[in-house]
Amino acid sequence: LTESIDAFGNICHVFVLDNNYSGMLIEATGEVLTKDQFVFADAKSAVSPYYLLQQTPLTEPSDEMKHYLLGKKITSLTPESMMQLAIDIQKKVTYEKGITNSNTTAAQAWKLKSGVCQDHSHIMLGLCRFLKLPARYVSGYFYDENSSDMASHAWVDVCFDIENAIWHSIDITNGCFSNERHI
Repeated sequence: LTESIDAFGNICHVFVLDNNYSGMLIEATGEVLTKDQFVFADAKSAVSPYYLLQQTPLTEPSDEMKHYLLGKKITSLTPESMMQLAIDIQKKVTYEKGITNSNTTAAQAWKLKSGVCQDHSHIMLGLCRFLKLPARYVSGYFYDENSSDMASHAWVDVCFDIENAIWHSIDITNGCFSNERHI
């Protein structure tokens, strides 16, 4: 087992087994400490917020998405205005499992008017970047005390202060800023 620190400051362990084997079981336990927080300073990040202005094949907004966004006449790029955009996306693209998959683009989910958290996130990323706001995809978990399932979840971080790398986490699917339920 080799320990290292990645570019984001995370402790990583790499395990290499050089012998043949017929099975492997790796168990890990731990405790997760969360905070009721949605603003993060990331000034030491290995990735500049400017890099996160670029669209990807999954986030590229369609002309219909751009037209929708321009029709909203957003007058200021603030956490509050982007939260309202997130809520509008969540209403326009209803949460429905089994309609999309990991290769579905923001434009395809927008056209289908349904998808899951990753689709909401890709749409939000595309629209934020179109507005020249750096945004990044966050993959994690959302704790729901009413669910016995701990499924993966996706939301976005949006950078409103590029020079100081201040990010606000927005959960489009749940229509909230990240809090102690986001892992």
